[in-house]
Amino acid sequence: MAQASLPEGALKLTVLNSLQGLKQGLDALGEWLTRAHLGQEVENRAFLVFEEIVTNIIRYGFDDSLAHEINVAVLLKGTELTLTFDDDGRPFDPRTVPHPEPQRSLEKAPIGGRGLLLVRKLAKRLDYERTENGRNRLTVGVPLV
Repeated sequence: MAQASLPEGALKLTVLNSLQGLKQGLDALGEWLTRAHLGQEVENRAFLVFEEIVTNIIRYGFDDSLAHEINVAVLLKGTELTLTFDDDGRPFDPRTVPHPEPQRSLEKAPIGGRGLLLVRKLAKRLDYERTENGRNRLTVGVPLV
């Protein structure tokens, strides 16, 4: 995993599409968040968003078992922490995924399928584009308050 600084103290990561890559990315994010002194609540939101999005890309984004790079940029911008995820997986706009049906009981509730709902609730802003060079670019704005 490569790590470099961006202007204004942003964090730029390249995470491999593996559980090891996810762990390394979470570790690097944690170090950056600690230095940024944003508070535990913002840190928790950032970790949840990062883990959910990167995990979904790893599990569902690719039609092969080859190594792929997921580029992540984290930036303090105004009243939000912006996390941008860029990958070469198949097109996927998480804004178009329907909300899961509420379950009447815990016993009947399916496992999984709630991660994107959680990201939507945590995000102040969710933007997606499929770039001209065939990449997904998802930007999640997490409020600082």
